[in-house]
Amino acid sequence: MATQNGIIKINGQLGELVFYQRGKKAVVRQKAGNKQQTEASKKSSADFGSATRNAAYIRKAFAPLVKLYAYGDLVNRLNKRLIEIFKTIAPEQAGRKKLVDGHLALLEGFEFNASTPLKRLWLKETVLSLEPDGLVKLILPKGELKSLLKPYPKATEAHLQVMGFHFELADNGSYEIIEVNDLVVPVNVTHFPKTVLPIVLNHQGDKALIIAMGISFFTGGHRSADRRYYACKIIHALHLKDGVVVNFVAQPQAEKVVAEQGNRLNWEVEEE
Repeated sequence: MATQNGIIKINGQLGELVFYQRGKKAVVRQKAGNKQQTEASKKSSADFGSATRNAAYIRKAFAPLVKLYAYGDLVNRLNKRLIEIFKTIAPEQAGRKKLVDGHLALLEGFEFNASTPLKRLWLKETVLSLEPDGLVKLILPKGELKSLLKPYPKATEAHLQVMGFHFELADNGSYEIIEVNDLVVPVNVTHFPKTVLPIVLNHQGDKALIIAMGISFFTGGHRSADRRYYACKIIHALHLKDGVVVNFVAQPQAEKVVAEQGNRLNWEVEEE
């Protein structure tokens, strides 16, 4: 970009040059050329678009939690996480990569609030149990409350909020958004009982099951707006095939050939 210094200032296009006003300055730049994309860059662009569309799909499913907990450019962070998942798919599928072939479990641990991880406020991991009849159980462990959560200093109660997203991994597949009533926990109790959330799902086919959990603290009916005291993350992300967890198998990497080196030293075993 260059500045126009003449008495007469030009606006518009002249050949390959574009003249325009930028603030109080008259500037000129070269017209952008139409660059031909290589086949590899076309494939990369297609896969990038697919990854970001899936990120938007997931973000919209969890819209209520996004509204409550998002902090720290959630959109770009979630896009980046989906791109990482797409990178786990075999290079031979470049240009036609699909989420069904990626390492979906990499979504686990994604924090909605980049400032505060969930484990800082809710101190124990949840357990997800899959039953043969399609019943899924999300289990919160029992224990002394002080060993399970770290409350806002003036809080009177904690609200645990859970949502689920269950969808077919095929293109244009059906989906189900699982909404759950808040679990209200008074912070003045000493013991928290084992608590189970039963979810009945149809697992036929290739399905994804993503569950997110958030925690907020309330004082006299008012939610704390201090981002140090609210958190939410994806706690489970599973690829299910007819109700059975599909464990991702990474593609083998090309073996590195190490050149032979002359005059190498050898180990010697000395007997005592």
